[in-house]
Amino acid sequence: MKKILTILSFATLTAFAGYGQSQNSGVMKATTQMKTFTVSEDGVEKEYSVKVMERRKYGMELKSKDRGMVNQDRKLSSPFVTKLVAIDSDSDPNYDDYMVLKYKGTVNNDFDVVQTEKGFDINVDDKTMHYDVLESNYLVDKKSKNFFIIEEFESK
Repeated sequence: MKKILTILSFATLTAFAGYGQSQNSGVMKATTQMKTFTVSEDGVEKEYSVKVMERRKYGMELKSKDRGMVNQDRKLSSPFVTKLVAIDSDSDPNYDDYMVLKYKGTVNNDFDVVQTEKGFDINVDDKTMHYDVLESNYLVDKKSKNFFIIEEFESK
């Protein structure tokens, strides 16, 4: 009985110690942004909507002045931002095009979706991505091509 109690005590302590050592990266809950714009197609105003869902994952970084110490302070780290952009260019309840936009962010990113003549622009700080709603394609500025990671797919 004493051996069983010792084994259970050791297993419990090991489980709690292992849990305490796990890397907590810090994930911010998803946020959603919805915008509706219009574009002119053959002289007819066409309405479309853009829905942006965001998720940020923060890595864990420790302050360099605390290196080697038992209790180290965290410092603010740059998040890896993933945004799902859903585009609905007709009036049905389903989205027509989807894009997954990934980039290494800063602590305070300025993210904005702005209407243009043929579609919309996604601006992150000084980086820009253009999306043409009529052609269903995107274009990334030359200075922004190494900033964005883009995956595009259509709904069926």
